[in-house]
Amino acid sequence: MKNIIDYLTIKSTINELSKTKNDALVDKLLDILNNNKIPKPEKHNRKEETENNHYKIDLSKKQLNDIIDLLIDFEAESLTIDGESTPLTSHFASLVDKWLSVKV
Repeated sequence: MKNIIDYLTIKSTINELSKTKNDALVDKLLDILNNNKIPKPEKHNRKEETENNHYKIDLSKKQLNDIIDLLIDFEAESLTIDGESTPLTSHFASLVDKWLSVKV
């Protein structure tokens, strides 16, 4: 499904963007967490767990591109001096992939 992202992806993105002092994007993502939760099915056995929530993403094209660009920068910075991947590189690559799946 497009325009849907899981809680952990949004939370991890907020944590990373907070380091950049990009308050507008952080505030927008917090707004999404507070207002755009997709209801779980009636018989869902873990309704109370936040970690398995999903959210409708309502970002502008510019906001989405800014998030992706910042995460790509973090991914590049996480490489070793020799240009090799680290576990952090994989983490950022995964975040980038998830945000790239959003269509606005």
